[in-house]
Amino acid sequence: MIKKTRRLTLAAALLAALAVGGAAVVPTANADPSADASTDRADTGNSASGRGGQVIRADYVARVAPLDPPSPFGHLTVLEGPAFGPDGRLYFVNLTAAPGRPKILKFDLRTKEVIPVHADATSGYSSLQFSPADGKIYATDFHSGEIDRLNPDGTGFETVLAGPVAGRPMVPDDIAFDRAGNMFVTDYHGSPWSPTGRVVRLDADGTDPTVLQDGLAGPNGISFTPDFTGVWVSEYNFGRENLFTLAPDGKSFTEGRVGMTANVGLHGFDSNTVDADGNVYQVVIGTDKILVWNQKGDLIATVTVPYPQSEKRLVSNLAIKPGTNTAYVTVGGDDGGHIYKFRTLAPGIPQSNGGGA
Repeated sequence: MIKKTRRLTLAAALLAALAVGGAAVVPTANADPSADASTDRADTGNSASGRGGQVIRADYVARVAPLDPPSPFGHLTVLEGPAFGPDGRLYFVNLTAAPGRPKILKFDLRTKEVIPVHADATSGYSSLQFSPADGKIYATDFHSGEIDRLNPDGTGFETVLAGPVAGRPMVPDDIAFDRAGNMFVTDYHGSPWSPTGRVVRLDADGTDPTVLQDGLAGPNGISFTPDFTGVWVSEYNFGRENLFTLAPDGKSFTEGRVGMTANVGLHGFDSNTVDADGNVYQVVIGTDKILVWNQKGDLIATVTVPYPQSEKRLVSNLAIKPGTNTAYVTVGGDDGGHIYKFRTLAPGIPQSNGGGA
């Protein structure tokens, strides 16, 4: 019942965000499905429903996954967790892949080849990152509450966290690493009326899980500030971006504040990332928008991900390739999974890629 409840909870949120319906148009790998997209850029305002600062239009890259079979999330594909591996390829997860189909994949930006990395019968991965401690993939299983580890080539699979943390089952969503490879994970529980979500820290080897923060409403995205002194955590069900200050030893939070908020309507804050200037890029799931704030809380840009109005897309997560000004976005929906890209306001750093190289 616990697993079913978790699936249905997120499914309800996704379906509310997508309002899936209408005929799907399946593009080829080289077609740009945004060609007939709406290009209205007239709105302004400091909210997810308006515009603030400059508008950055994302470009289509490729279709990287087919439409998955119907699932508790609806008849759609949900891609998540982009991160660059040591081979320079873009790794990502397919949350809705059918049993036995690839759950972790990698994409060659040059050849546009999609390469399976790991398949299984039961997992539902919602994020993936590379640890700076051992260079391995760590993937959060939203369905089972586990965190799994494997080599970039798919070998050496093992589970590093399973079972309750502090007496309660985990719903691990996103993951980030500090310089030493210690893991910081959002535990996707809670609503504004019952804020039970948490931020959990684990040592680099996956041991000693410790609750750093509770009382959150569906914590989702998590990213370090450029100097690793703070952590940005988004609350899916509250439309707010929290900044938690780390103690010098990195094992506790000494302060927390609400940094930014947005009017998200039926939608929610999904994953986030930061660039070298400390700007925060926040995905608003169920919309075509990624909001970009500076560290002072100013909405300085809105990234739009164009797509045909006949299709429903699920913009979920992004990674900035370290040392470049290019971000790559995972986008799912009712016609499969896609990758988009856009030019960022500052270069990518390890935190932009989940703590990887």
